[in-house]
This record gives sequence, structure tokens and C-alpha cells, in this order.
Amino acid sequence: MTRKHLASSLLISTLLAGCGGGGGGGADAPVRSSAATYTFVRPKPGAHLVFAQKLTDNLNNTINRTMVQDVTSVNADGSFTVHEEDPSHDRTVSGSVDQSLYPTDYQYNASGQPTSWVVAPSTGATVRCTLSQGNPGAPSPLTLGQAWTVNYVETCGTGAGTAFTQSGTLAGAETITVAAGTFSAFKFTSTVTRTVNGTTRTETVTLWRDASGADSRALKSASVFTYSGATPPAGALVSETSELQSYQ
Repeated sequence: MTRKHLASSLLISTLLAGCGGGGGGGADAPVRSSAATYTFVRPKPGAHLVFAQKLTDNLNNTINRTMVQDVTSVNADGSFTVHEEDPSHDRTVSGSVDQSLYPTDYQYNASGQPTSWVVAPSTGATVRCTLSQGNPGAPSPLTLGQAWTVNYVETCGTGAGTAFTQSGTLAGAETITVAAGTFSAFKFTSTVTRTVNGTTRTETVTLWRDASGADSRALKSASVFTYSGATPPAGALVSETSELQSYQ
């Protein structure tokens, strides 16, 4: 039961860290980002975000769905938890790939990077996934143009761990308009690679985060997936986008 993306994949990837408003949890006030420096600002407890997602796969299928994220706790050290799910709870299988967005509880560190998560599939027992050797996602702080690389291993349940490599850059600061409004944003670009059963998947990600300094909520992400080595399974992802619709 691996995480689909970072960003998504994160994305996740993915899905996905840095939601909600600023402050909370009893810790000192977070450092605000400037136009030239990204510093992660933790969310506030109870923040609620709604995203529209669009997935396409190598069978030419398109999946449109809603992703909801709720910040369930923020700790004094800046770490926090987020509950994520598709409110329709639809199960989506394309070819041999289960693309369902099952209810998942994510744990993040104070830099907004995932450390572990628990997935509750509709077809069986919950599965706990952990990360070792490193954590994906942009480190904090970063200056414009600064790059990072991280190697990490994702292990879910009793399965063997899968090694990932992520290389990214804080590519710039710009204005972006999404359904939730118009924002000043930090733009991150990255690639995430992993090899499973002889198939190497490379995910190329562009991610925009709120740069107002009030929070580091994700605003939009766009991923393209390419494959090499063995043929990927029928129903493997080709692209995925997420866009913030509303937040409170």
C-alpha cells in the first residue's frame, strides 16, 4: 500500500504537506518566508482543504475526484498530522492498478516532510508505512535557486522496502491563480525515481506553495510519469494534477 505520489508523492506526494493556516499548537510563532527564502510554516489545528485531482493512465483513462485534507493535530515541536481522503470513498481500479484514494493519516515533521502514514483500504486491514534514511519534500529553509537531493526507503506493512531518490530545486517565486484564489507562491520542481519489479518510474513534479508567510499550504501540483526497463503495469499513471479549491 505505497503512497501514490509526493509531492503526490508527494506527493507524495504526495501528496502533500504544508496545509492550513499559520501558528497554533502552543509552539513559538513560526518564521515567515520572504520573497527570496522559503521557510516552512506549520498549519493550524483544524485546517480544512479541498483539492480537485485529475489522473490519467496508460490505458487512456481519466479519473476526476476530490481530495480533502484535515489537520488533526499540531505538536509543540512543529510536527503535525493530516487526515486525507476522497469523500466519495469510491474504489477506482484501472487495469491492474488500484488508483483509489483510501483514507490515510499522515505524520509530518516540523519542515512539512512526511515521516509515516497509515492507510485504511476498503478491502482489508490498515497498513502502516514508514520512511527511513531520509524524508522527501523540500527541506526548510531554502533560498531561490537552491537545490536538494534525498535518498529514502519506503516500507509498508511487512513488505520489502522500496528505495527512492528525489532531486529538487526552489525554482522561483511567482503569482498563481487557482480555484481558491490568487496567491504569491513558491515554485518547486523535482524528480522522484524508484524501481519496482524491473520497472523504473520517474515522476517529474512542479509544486506551488503559498508564499504569503501566513502558511505553507500547497496550492497546485502537476506530475508527469515516465517509465523505463520492464513494461509498466496496465493502468499505470501518466499524469496527475491537484488544485486547491477551498480552505478554512
